[in-house]
Amino acid sequence: MGFKQELLRNLLLSLRARAAEACSASDATTLQVRRRAVKRAADVAMAAARGHGRGRARWPKAILAAADTAPSSSSPAARGACSVRKSTACKRVARTRRCAAGTKRSVVRGGDAAAAASAVARRMVKRRTMALRKVIPGGHAAVDEASLLRETLDYVVHLRAQVDVLRRVAEAAVQRSSTFLLLQ
Repeated sequence: MGFKQELLRNLLLSLRARAAEACSASDATTLQVRRRAVKRAADVAMAAARGHGRGRARWPKAILAAADTAPSSSSPAARGACSVRKSTACKRVARTRRCAAGTKRSVVRGGDAAAAASAVARRMVKRRTMALRKVIPGGHAAVDEASLLRETLDYVVHLRAQVDVLRRVAEAAVQRSSTFLLLQ
């Protein structure tokens, strides 16, 4: 079975389980909670469809491990933890921007220009590598930049397939609902 078919099968199974879970829950779920649940189901379905046997990618294991340990977002404690994390992240971003705005750049003269440019390039590569390690699930475990780039490429290819499958599911749902409305 191809990756997209396996992804679709896993996604539908996960969404059915989530729908049964939501029907048994007493509280009404908001659009935001449902959106997060679909995103989580799509990510887990993608990781499960990617599997462990094909290659040495770390991101499927990282996604599945995070899904196993993540608390249900419908619980009040989980929602509170998310809001604390968001406010901390916002403060960190604001503080970083203020600090960056207050720095002064020194004027580089003569032969130091090449050394300064090289140092700036190294810092920029290091920052972008760290950002990439944070974005890619399991990226923190990559040994070097080459393995991080391989991991990123593998993740992006599968993420693109996930987008294609979700787009087709959404189009099918819209088509089905419009056909249903025409029949009434």
